Amino acid sequence: MTQDLQPCYEMAIKGQNESTDVLVEIILGLLSKSSNLLRKLSGQVFASFATNVNSSGLTLLLDVLLTPETIHGAEELFEGDDMEEEHDDMEDGEGKDDSSEENEEDDDNDYGEEMEIDGNADEELDAALSAALGMTNRPDPSHDGESEEEELMDDEEMMAIDDNLASIFRQRLKPNRAKEAKETKLQISTFKCKVIDLLEILVKQNHLCLEMVLPSLQVLRITKNEIVHSKMRDVLRQLAKSKELPDPPQNIIEILRKIHEDAATAKPRDGNIHSQLSIYIARIARKSSQEEEVIGVYSETMRKWIRNGKSMVKAGLFADWVNWCQSIRK
Repeated sequence: MTQDLQPCYEMAIKGQNESTDVLVEIILGLLSKSSNLLRKLSGQVFASFATNVNSSGLTLLLDVLLTPETIHGAEELFEGDDMEEEHDDMEDGEGKDDSSEENEEDDDNDYGEEMEIDGNADEELDAALSAALGMTNRPDPSHDGESEEEELMDDEEMMAIDDNLASIFRQRLKPNRAKEAKETKLQISTFKCKVIDLLEILVKQNHLCLEMVLPSLQVLRITKNEIVHSKMRDVLRQLAKSKELPDPPQNIIEILRKIHEDAATAKPRDGNIHSQLSIYIARIARKSSQEEEVIGVYSETMRKWIRNGKSMVKAGLFADWVNWCQSIRK
């Protein structure tokens, strides 16, 4: 896959935007692998052509973030590839340094934990087999194994033991669904953290910021992973603080209204991100003298908030807006 980077990269820097989608797909393929080196390389390549990424390329990134963190979601993302554990990369998402290539190998501790788990499983199997065979204690090594009065089992007792043994081994062969689901969530969450790093590059280059606002709020809503949620919220905060503002699109007021609608059903852990984004949108709308339209949206939201005691809109949303209005008064 890495051999495809060079021709696509050359087309991208020449402004051939149709190639950027292909390059984004290649980078996503590299990021799906458990390698810190590929992660670092992909970020550097993406930063070099980020300003050429178009709306469809952004959609490719957002589709990953909007994928459910389930086994079915993993099948959609990885298309049958071997699902590798990426515990080291997940630690990078928590803020640890990912510059060391040593993280590409598993820790000896991981193997130790696996051996301990396997040992426990073997003990459980031994106990189950002993119970099925009617042996409550381990055999005495000093005993010659011969009983003075050996009792022979009849056919019914033998068949009962066979049934018990068959049941035990069927349970033994069943996949650990809980463990599989946990590993799948970890893999998807790790992948999402890498993709959020790419969105952060777009924000730093002030590119496609408005287009990612509403889908990013949806990511906050659907993710079950705290690290993904925290990283996504941090990127939105960076976006909201941008000093360089894009030209207002025709739907700028509609974006503000959608942000307020999302705030009405947001979870407490989202913090005040809706207020920060609202001020960001208001700043952009002011460039085209749409202050009155912004006032209208805030007034509409306040009326709904007063009438609906279950609204999750925070009072700070209105307070922040009033403070901003105070700062721009002529």
